[in-house]
Amino acid sequence: MINWIKKLFKDQRIRFLFVGGLNTIFGYGIYALLVYIGLNIYIANVISTVLGIFHSYLWNRFYTFRSKDKALGEIVRFITVYLISFAISNVILFVFVTKLGINKYLGGLFNLICTTLISWFGHKYFSFKGDKNDSKN
Repeated sequence: MINWIKKLFKDQRIRFLFVGGLNTIFGYGIYALLVYIGLNIYIANVISTVLGIFHSYLWNRFYTFRSKDKALGEIVRFITVYLISFAISNVILFVFVTKLGINKYLGGLFNLICTTLISWFGHKYFSFKGDKNDSKN
């Protein structure tokens, strides 16, 4: 059983999804904690998003893509991918929910799939470039 799990996590795509799950728990946990202690929801959202991006960058740099490149250029590219993904995410939600009248939960699910794919390809081929790093699929 342990060997099967180790083999599974050799796949970079699995590591990416695992880190995404961790980051979701981390980001939401920070948000929930800040709201619980009385912080404004929008301030809590900004703080949890910034911390979530930093958390995600570290995990993706060292665990998912095992990057050895210089961090400054990487983090700028990483944030760029996040911003592009965020913009596309809002367009997808607007089109699917507002224009096409699709259920907001179904629209959100489709949005999650699209932004996960955008993030995967953006981070693999732009943020971490994939050429010098652990490139096992």
